[in-house]
Amino acid sequence: MAEEYKKRREEIQRLVTEFELKLKDELDFYYDSETYEKIIKWYIDNHKFKFGLKAVNFALSQHKFSSDLLIQKANIQIALQNFTESLNSLEKAHSLNPKDENIFILMGQVKIILGDAYGSIKILKKALNISENKDEIYYQIGLAFQSQKKFNKASKYYKKTIESNLTHENALYDLAYCLETLGELENSISYYKKFIDEDPYSEFAWFNIGNIYFKLNQYDKAVDAFELAIAIDEEYSIAYIKLSQALIKLKKYEKAKKYLDNCMKIDGPSPEIYSDLGNVLYLLQDYSTSIKYYQKSIKIDQSFKESYFGLGRSLSKLDKWFEAIHFFKKAYKLDSNNFEYIKSLAYAEFKVGNLVSSIDLYNKALNLKPDDLELSLEFSQIFYESGEIEKAIQIIYDCIEELPGESLLYYRLVIYLMDAGKYKESINVLENALSLNFENHEVLFDFLPNYESHSSLIRIINQFKKNNS
Repeated sequence: MAEEYKKRREEIQRLVTEFELKLKDELDFYYDSETYEKIIKWYIDNHKFKFGLKAVNFALSQHKFSSDLLIQKANIQIALQNFTESLNSLEKAHSLNPKDENIFILMGQVKIILGDAYGSIKILKKALNISENKDEIYYQIGLAFQSQKKFNKASKYYKKTIESNLTHENALYDLAYCLETLGELENSISYYKKFIDEDPYSEFAWFNIGNIYFKLNQYDKAVDAFELAIAIDEEYSIAYIKLSQALIKLKKYEKAKKYLDNCMKIDGPSPEIYSDLGNVLYLLQDYSTSIKYYQKSIKIDQSFKESYFGLGRSLSKLDKWFEAIHFFKKAYKLDSNNFEYIKSLAYAEFKVGNLVSSIDLYNKALNLKPDDLELSLEFSQIFYESGEIEKAIQIIYDCIEELPGESLLYYRLVIYLMDAGKYKESINVLENALSLNFENHEVLFDFLPNYESHSSLIRIINQFKKNNS
């Protein structure tokens, strides 16, 4: 099987090379439409969209009435984000082949991108009249309603999708998202259980209810459901992935790794599975081995940002900060608005002394999540350790506006105010902190090694304890 696949791949590569040489030498040549489709598919599969567009235009000069070539052209135009041109190509294809439901689906998708959800729904509903397999049409209509934030209507069509095809994973995922947004996720369990009542040996039904339990943070129940799905179908690879994720939430890392290894045996290596294994090994504190898995992931897909981030995290744990920065930057370059990437790169820059870069990144992260407790504590501490106490104080005050009930902010502010010589203000803040959460006062020990020498603090804490006992 592998040999046959290799042979086919080499044949198409030779065909593409031959086509390019003929085109370059401006030779007069002709291929049938199926041959052109193979060539253009190769360009699409290899993300060479500009070459693909040139090839499909040449092919259409010889096969003007090929709807399949027009569909390929539309797909390339979508990849190049030329959506209006893509819609024009699809309309031409539709005029040539008015009963091809795939054309309806693509037209619907492009109309959603262009902000014409109403037009998308209208054309997709026409497709229902000719389609034998209606599940994908229902799903696309659901997406159109979801793009308008009409989650009730979207849910209705996702349910129609699932009732037509229980294995439609995207519909199941998006239905759960809509129900979660509507606050109806818990009430939906009975809806999913009816599929189990109809067929208790349906791996898909068990998988789906496992997903719902996972979203409800009921990880033990999710594990049970995913395990049942796997017991019914031992090669249900996505269930192994979800099961490992639920086990990670339960901090059962060794068991999670075992299921990921099983998934690898079923599906073979992929950037995703190597990255997932790297994450589990990171949680097991086996940082050197996690690095090896992340590297394997990137070897397959050099744009797999999650593995670059994983490499940065693991190297940070080994105090290899300069190396960590290199990989955090790669992840950040691929996704410059990812909060975790920004925050991790900011701290790494601080660790190697790049204070200006670190502060810029922390400010960007704060703009994204001004109510992130951990970020504000971390950022303020950088100014505190750098001797810029007033800036540290301001960051905490800003975060208190976002999180007025978070005692840890008040306790940290007590430390900063004391170091700034603002003792009276620090006492007032301490009283607020004790009222919010008395037990958390122990965090003061982390910053005040000579805690017992601060008699005024001890007196206030003891008095508060006495008054509230």
